[in-house]
Amino acid sequence: MKITECINNRRSIRSFIDKEVKKDIIHELITLGTKAATGSGNEAWGFAVITDMDEMKQLSDDTKKYILENFEKYPYLKQYESWLTNEKFNIFYDAPCLLIIYGDTNSHWYTYDCTLAAGNIMLAASEYGIGTCWIGFGEHTLDTADFKSKHNVPSNYKLVCPMVLGYPKAQLTAPTRKPAPIFFHE
Repeated sequence: MKITECINNRRSIRSFIDKEVKKDIIHELITLGTKAATGSGNEAWGFAVITDMDEMKQLSDDTKKYILENFEKYPYLKQYESWLTNEKFNIFYDAPCLLIIYGDTNSHWYTYDCTLAAGNIMLAASEYGIGTCWIGFGEHTLDTADFKSKHNVPSNYKLVCPMVLGYPKAQLTAPTRKPAPIFFHE
């Protein structure tokens, strides 16, 4: 697949078949993620991988409860209140894999480095027929001291990207976008 074809057709996937993503593929995707540009050569990324569906369900339930109790901190999530109050809604969309990208805060560039790594992973996943989705709901729960301690994430690492991986139930049509505003071009 050509990279331009991948970029033009990639979509966030929120519906997956019941098929695990093999460890070697996950590790290959992480390796491809780390081929991204990195500010000052710091390579300020770190990863956690969760494939335990029970743990992901519990994390989803805990996250929904936390957000609902703290909506004032997350006004941009208010539009999803009906989702979050739905007992059946899983913030990880019942995906078989949650890949979490953390950035080393000792590097000024960690957010950029990790976001570029996430982009590489999303594009590379398409090559394997794997769908991905950045999970904004996870921004609190996956960055708590308790969670990080349980998963061996050093305290100086901050959550940048929670991403689900899995094999899509269906192929989606290519996304449409508005023309980009270009503020200056000679």
